[in-house]
Amino acid sequence: MAIHPRVCAIALLWTSVQTAQAQETQEPRKKNQDPIQQELDDLNSRVDMLEDELARERAARATAPQSAGAFNPGITVFGNFFGRWDDQPVFLEDDPAEPRIDDRMNLREVELDFRAAIDPWADGVVIATYESEVPNEFSAEIEEGYLVLKKLPLLDSAPAGLKLKVGRFRPEFGRFNYIHLHDLPQPTYPRALGTFLGEEGLIQNGVSGQFFLPFTGPKSTLEGTLQVLDGGNLPLAVDLEGQDIATLAHVKWFRDLSDTSNVELGLSGYEGDSDHQLLGLDATYKWKPLAGGEWHSFLLGGELFASRVDDPALGDDPLGYYLWSQYQFDRNIYLGARYDHAELLDDESQATDVLGAYLTYYTTEFLRFRCVLEHTESDVPELDELNTAALEINMVFGSHPVEPYWVNR
Repeated sequence: MAIHPRVCAIALLWTSVQTAQAQETQEPRKKNQDPIQQELDDLNSRVDMLEDELARERAARATAPQSAGAFNPGITVFGNFFGRWDDQPVFLEDDPAEPRIDDRMNLREVELDFRAAIDPWADGVVIATYESEVPNEFSAEIEEGYLVLKKLPLLDSAPAGLKLKVGRFRPEFGRFNYIHLHDLPQPTYPRALGTFLGEEGLIQNGVSGQFFLPFTGPKSTLEGTLQVLDGGNLPLAVDLEGQDIATLAHVKWFRDLSDTSNVELGLSGYEGDSDHQLLGLDATYKWKPLAGGEWHSFLLGGELFASRVDDPALGDDPLGYYLWSQYQFDRNIYLGARYDHAELLDDESQATDVLGAYLTYYTTEFLRFRCVLEHTESDVPELDELNTAALEINMVFGSHPVEPYWVNR
């Protein structure tokens, strides 16, 4: 049944009158109330309100479900495809008795990278790889698995920025050894590195300490690394046993030359014993302009390997080196080159030289295409006058870790 408009108006008027009368009866009491008591009442009211809000917040947190991934590590999967076409036979490890690897397409590596902050003191890293040197033949291994202590017990901070690494890792020798295959600026490790540190670089179990050294100047830093490793597992000292402790030292000096350029110099030393020593010197220069610098850069670098050995099975102090460069044209395209020289460990008079050019295209940081042209000249007949064209495709699934500084995106 509809209500007459006059009835509504009378009801509203009556309500207004009653409200006004109530305010008039309460006003004298407010005026007569002690100001201090009134302020205390206001404060008590606010405290009650805050306690109610805190109780509601605690109840909400107690009933909220925890995230399923709160204690899970960050996981990244890398896939690296490599197809090559050669104008003469190529053998695994340059040995005609081994399988041929020329004119093949191969998923040569799948890498699983697990990283997590264990607690405020330490981070953990485990990297498992499935490698294929010959197509359709895979081997699995733990490439790296280590703990990083960011500060020591009983200390609030790490002296000299000390970071301790314990486990299995890539030792800090030179520029490229501690870089994984999928992060290299070229499709393969340099032949000189492979000759002295192994085809995939040196990986060893041990303890590493990294720290900053005192150095004057706001534009420079000096970083030192000392590592104690199991012996052996090095082409230069393959006969050494694991219980024969090896030591490695690395010093890295970094300096800003200007607002647009910097240089990094490194000195490395490895000793398996007094008869098996390896020295390394590396240098890298980077230029990145301020105007449009987010899509342009230039890199120039090199590394020298000099051995000191007293072993009848090895040559007279063989050496090797490589030089490389890379220019970034725009956001996606990089053009690089590398010249590589390596002497055989058992005969320093036999050397191999490789000249390569590399065109890299990134669709995003998760997908990379690289075209390769290489020419080889060698005193080894199986390698001399070899020409190779190749295609490398690198895929990243999951969270993307920090890229090396030569990727400027």
